[in-house]
Amino acid sequence: MPAGERYYGIDIGGTTVKLGLFTGGRLTEQWQIPTDTAQKGKNILPDILRSLPGPAAGAGLAVPGAVLEDGTVNRCINLGWDVCRPGDEFEALSGIPCRVMNDANAAALGEQRAGAAKGFRDVLFVTLGTGVGAGLILDGRLRPGAFGTAGELGHLCLEPDGPLCSCGNRGCLETYCSATGICRLGTEAGLGSLSCREIFDMAASGNDCALAVVDLACDALGRGIAAACAIIDPQAVVIGGGVAQAGQLLLDKVSAAFLKYAFHACRDVRFLLAALGPQAGIIGAALYAMDR
Repeated sequence: MPAGERYYGIDIGGTTVKLGLFTGGRLTEQWQIPTDTAQKGKNILPDILRSLPGPAAGAGLAVPGAVLEDGTVNRCINLGWDVCRPGDEFEALSGIPCRVMNDANAAALGEQRAGAAKGFRDVLFVTLGTGVGAGLILDGRLRPGAFGTAGELGHLCLEPDGPLCSCGNRGCLETYCSATGICRLGTEAGLGSLSCREIFDMAASGNDCALAVVDLACDALGRGIAAACAIIDPQAVVIGGGVAQAGQLLLDKVSAAFLKYAFHACRDVRFLLAALGPQAGIIGAALYAMDR
């Protein structure tokens, strides 16, 4: 197969790297490798390159950190990376042109082009996992912002004296509605050391304490999304990530909370669950490499 018809989509997470080979615009192979974060993550790119099955016309690299338009990564704490240019290193080692983007932006692009938000031109994508990430598509184009942080409502401050966030500030949205934040709320409510999924399962079964925790988390997320929508005015909000496996219960509660806080002119925004699952990042990264 000519290299000109092949592209790689690569989504680097703190535990695993998900990879996909796209041939003729279609995902034809998919695999993953462990993320070696030892020694400040210096082995991550070499490990990726050893796993690639041959040359390609380009690669898209999605990373868990802010990325400037020129491909400069402004730190990836979970990978051990400081300010760096991994695309340049990738290309120097492999000869494959490489474009770099934020991982939530990659998932946003994947969902808008090929997933739940296909057909919408203005989309806010929110991913709920260990933290809260977001990506923004406006007028059909990915908008990373001047400093690579456009749409990052996970670090919107809800409570100035609230819980300490991993970013160093207090009361950020993700301290309430990330998987980590929901587990913290559960512990504080007396549920013990339960996983986020267990808390949602208990809430779905009618447990009052678990329902109170879920309501608090969803209220925070609805409030944050309402603030974001007043500024960016999207047609659709897509919710993805591990916490989104809670499904319709999560979607119903977040959209109801949104309506409590939303400016009247943007109350008709559509709330959708992500459709691509763990493939969203590799699809978006490959599309970015293809410049689509």
